[in-house]
Amino acid sequence: VALAQVVVCIIGGQPSAATMAEAACPDDEASPCAICYEPCAQSVDLPCQCKVDYCASCWDRALAKSFNSCAQARCPTCRGPVRVDYDDASDRLTFGAQVELESADRTRIRLAQQLRPRQIRILAEFAAQHGAPLPLPAEDPPLADGVAPRAATPPAPAFPAPPTGTLPPAETPTCASGPPPSSTGAGASAPPPPPTGTSPVTAQRERSRALVVAAVRHATCLAQAGQLPRCVCGAALELISVQERARRFMLQAESWRTSQALAPLLQHGAMKIVCDLCNQPMSMDGTMGKLWACERGDGTIKHATSNDICMACFIYHAFGVDVQEQLE
Repeated sequence: VALAQVVVCIIGGQPSAATMAEAACPDDEASPCAICYEPCAQSVDLPCQCKVDYCASCWDRALAKSFNSCAQARCPTCRGPVRVDYDDASDRLTFGAQVELESADRTRIRLAQQLRPRQIRILAEFAAQHGAPLPLPAEDPPLADGVAPRAATPPAPAFPAPPTGTLPPAETPTCASGPPPSSTGAGASAPPPPPTGTSPVTAQRERSRALVVAAVRHATCLAQAGQLPRCVCGAALELISVQERARRFMLQAESWRTSQALAPLLQHGAMKIVCDLCNQPMSMDGTMGKLWACERGDGTIKHATSNDICMACFIYHAFGVDVQEQLE
């Protein structure tokens, strides 16, 4: 800056704003992030009047930490409320000034709804890479006279149409080394045939139950082999027990107890673990056994209280197996 001023003074006149800006921030130097002090290749376009540079990851974490502290995403400099939205077309978060304040739960639901289509596509792509749990027949045999057969693969319902229902008791599958074989290749197995003399209705139920159990086993074996689907934030989704998720929830709750906005909700039981795809509370009694949770936890504003996916939603959106339809 001093050199630029000297040059301008020699030729007479005052340094222009452009000259000062070029001297202070050369083109080949990126401004440092105000949090990590690393150069910002592309700083965040702030929704407030702050003249501070933040890298995308630090800004993301700061908003998530603010949300878990005061139930609002706030600028770490001026503490002004920030509205966060997700643009599916560009796969980027957008930020604006929060004009009308909304509750923490409303913010969570809104972002989950915006991110849901992308998470569903990620699960479908994951299943396409690793195959279906069982080969599905072209069509079902008639169940009884005058009863139309059910389609082998449930038709895609109008979004969101979340699947509900109760999975069979959790079991620990025996997995071969490496990922399970794809149903589209060699080694794919079919459900065992029903016992001789079984009625068509009972046979259909047994086959449907076997399909659901196979889907859960297939997902578990993939996780044990290190084949994990991705979360909308880019991290991995972990397959964990409901007990482990409850333990992580209690750790999260420690920071909420000191929040004026979140502590009352926690005290009245309004803070629950819900599936971010169907928005239904997770069963903590062990009925569903396991669920998928993002390894980043609450470290991103994309899912500031974690991204959780119940097993019913996972096998539905990944493998096309509707728990409610198959077990009804």
